Amino acid sequence: MVKDYKRYRVAQMGESLVVAELGRNGIVATSFSGNLPEADIVATCDGKTLLLQVKTMSGTSTHVKAEDLLDIELDFPKQTVTPKPALGNPDLIFVYVQLGDNLAGVKFYILTQLQLQEIIFDGYKNYLDKNDGERPRNKESKHASISIDQLANFEGNWDLIKERLGMPLDQT
Repeated sequence: MVKDYKRYRVAQMGESLVVAELGRNGIVATSFSGNLPEADIVATCDGKTLLLQVKTMSGTSTHVKAEDLLDIELDFPKQTVTPKPALGNPDLIFVYVQLGDNLAGVKFYILTQLQLQEIIFDGYKNYLDKNDGERPRNKESKHASISIDQLANFEGNWDLIKERLGMPLDQT
């Protein structure tokens, strides 16, 4: 049986693109390709170190395990949702990479885990509200999707990483 490596190739491309872009911004970085429990990349500059989680999309949306960020209660068939009161690392930086047809089409969306939680909560709650508290297809599902539209405010937010590493911010 031949293994489908597309998922691994997509993840590897995203991590490599983030490492390259960090280098263009004066930051030394290395990818660990899933070998660290909470991070895909370690970035460093002037003695400061930062962990980054990378998620790569080949389309305009991707799926998220909502239960990692939200408390979801199932009172069959309805669900109620609240943000997890204590995330393991709310300041962990996520970099969502949207692959394009070529390198010029690649986009980066950079935000904290807390900001990601807010996006997922709003989307999940709105979806439940719209459907009277029920997941229409799979009543027990705890997955959510996140789209480029939801991430738009964080496009090219490299200053978040630079700020955390104590670097000068872009003056625009």
